[in-house]
Amino acid sequence: MIVDDDLQQPGLATTFASLGDPRRLALIARLQQEDSLSVSSLCEGMNVSRQAVSKHLKTLTEAQLVSAVKSGRETRYSLELPRVNEANEFLVQIGTKWDRALERLKTHVE
Repeated sequence: MIVDDDLQQPGLATTFASLGDPRRLALIARLQQEDSLSVSSLCEGMNVSRQAVSKHLKTLTEAQLVSAVKSGRETRYSLELPRVNEANEFLVQIGTKWDRALERLKTHVE
């Protein structure tokens, strides 16, 4: 159940704010498919500069959606599943609430 405390969590607000950009969503989708990727790999097919991808990765890292691990001269990025799961759980709870409300409305109308 969603309680007011859930809505007050700054981490959750930061998570959704950081997901509010189509390129960052694309990066999340790419990272969901692989264990970890370098900036160069993430740039492939994005049609934006390496600097732009790095900036988006910084935003996602600050929101704790992505972690960065330096390996020699390369930095590899991977999803932080606990934060992604937290956002997903929040959306599932909202969806469940709406499903119930729509079911009650359907029953009432019939």
